[in-house]
Amino acid sequence: MLNINLEEIPKGSGVYLFKNVKGEVLYVGKAKDLRARITNYIRGPLLSPKIQVLLEQATTLEYFLTETEKEALLLEATFIKKYRPKYNVLLRDDKNYPLLRLSLDEDYPALQIVRKRRRGDQALYFGPFTSARSLREILKLLSKTFPLRKCSLSEMRRRKTSCVYYQIGQCLAPCIYSIPKERYHTMVRGVIDFFQGKGSELLERMKREMEELSENLEFEKAAFLRDRIRDIEVILEKQAVVLSDPVDLDLWQWTEDRDNLYLIVLYVRYGYLYGYQTFKVKKNLTEESPLRDVILQFYLEGKIIPDRIILPELWKNFHQEEEILREQAGKEVILETFNETEEIKHLKNIAQRNLQNFMIISKRKESPWYSGLAEEVKKVFRLAEEPRYIEAIDLSQYYGQARVGAIVCFFEGEPEKSRYRYFKVKTEARDDFSMLYEVLTRRLQRGMVDKNLPHLILIDGGKGHLETALRVLEDLDLRDVEVRSIAKNEKREPEKVYLPGRKNPLFLPKYKEVYHFIGRVMVEAHRFALSFAEKRLNKETLTSLLDKVPGIGLKRKEILLTRYQGLQDIVKAPLEELSKLPGFNKRVAETLKEFLQRESVLQDQG
Repeated sequence: MLNINLEEIPKGSGVYLFKNVKGEVLYVGKAKDLRARITNYIRGPLLSPKIQVLLEQATTLEYFLTETEKEALLLEATFIKKYRPKYNVLLRDDKNYPLLRLSLDEDYPALQIVRKRRRGDQALYFGPFTSARSLREILKLLSKTFPLRKCSLSEMRRRKTSCVYYQIGQCLAPCIYSIPKERYHTMVRGVIDFFQGKGSELLERMKREMEELSENLEFEKAAFLRDRIRDIEVILEKQAVVLSDPVDLDLWQWTEDRDNLYLIVLYVRYGYLYGYQTFKVKKNLTEESPLRDVILQFYLEGKIIPDRIILPELWKNFHQEEEILREQAGKEVILETFNETEEIKHLKNIAQRNLQNFMIISKRKESPWYSGLAEEVKKVFRLAEEPRYIEAIDLSQYYGQARVGAIVCFFEGEPEKSRYRYFKVKTEARDDFSMLYEVLTRRLQRGMVDKNLPHLILIDGGKGHLETALRVLEDLDLRDVEVRSIAKNEKREPEKVYLPGRKNPLFLPKYKEVYHFIGRVMVEAHRFALSFAEKRLNKETLTSLLDKVPGIGLKRKEILLTRYQGLQDIVKAPLEELSKLPGFNKRVAETLKEFLQRESVLQDQG
């Protein structure tokens, strides 16, 4: 457990680390005022559940002072990268997409495939290329048109004879031949134009050169150039122009579910969409926008930093991160939110569609619901849409008394206990149909007010139960909620499904995955209903017994019913505990205890 003297913590800016008993770093944070931030953890009101868990696990706190907030920000990013803390948002970027590097300070520059950008490097970088296969195809075609050297500088100095690339026309072999630098740099310029989105201008220039060669009767050279023009046209057809201006930008979008963040970044270079990258990260302890941690972790790993980074939101003091990225890139970098231009809206829509697809694919890998169960339930039950929220109703009369209705909810195939509900049946009628009509009506009326209606309701029963449920929907004029009834066999296992408009039920065990899932749902509904009915019966029994106890009036009875669930709870309670209840004393407690103990013995004998 943490033992911190807040007065010893300085008020300056810095970074703090929570560690557990093993010395493992649980969380890294930065603060403008360390003492104020730590005080907020220790004494702050309404701490989130995750912060409470963190504080329970943490045994020590370490901190490092910095001169400025920006230094704290960089140190925080360094520590997160080093320690990979459990409660920080961690971007596991294992997809280092290839970049193309072109160094212009060499006599005969060459294209190199690299994975990271060197800090301070003045070479030109193109990419990232999210498809290595496409990149290889592009380089293969470009090598015919712009046969730059393929070997390294050290290999070039050692080489005595030309390599195979020279023999197949994909290199001019400057290693052994005296190639005019002007001619070579014309090819380099062509490569730069191509990757900087000037492919159309490059084509026009090559076509003019081809025409000049034809006019000079150099038909062989003109034919060679014609073939190269066709190659480049094929590549350009595959590139998507998304911006009218040849600008570089990254556009981020994110969404979340209960446990994870899903992120996507689109790479736009020189107005062309190069590709995109997706990430899934665990939602951990986040004091600010999760994008703040993600952006720094991403771009400080040697990624190309574009002129503009467009985000769905900006956090407080985002200019600090902006300044760090400028220093890293060695140029002006702007962090901004989405604007309303048609081009940015188009990019945003592309990002959103691909992000939703990525989210679904990710869930399919870990959840039966998304790996086919949802579609199968929809198909078997003849539903219009996949039912993300499924509720099941079970009615119970415990020993003919304590009539209750219980509703359990499953969200995307898993129990959603926050939406479990139970109902004390008020109607005097004791038949299932009357009880079902009341419970379902009350549930749906409330759902219409709270706007939390389920997609599918399962009723424990047969055709008559289905008709009752359909009558409720009709009386409430509800058309977006679907109902089906599940008839069980002698072993209380789901066997038949009754569908609206269909005379004969479906035999559920034919559909193995759906059968097991529905069985799970109905067992949970029955368990919940039985549990509540038992508690209700205990409460009703206790209420009637308390009416007979001398000295127990209305107020004392309310206190007992609020504190204890049933007869046995009071019988087992210590006399001292009963004596200290509001309005009680030792004499009243003894009378209560003796009376209920006699009743308990009589019930056991009966």
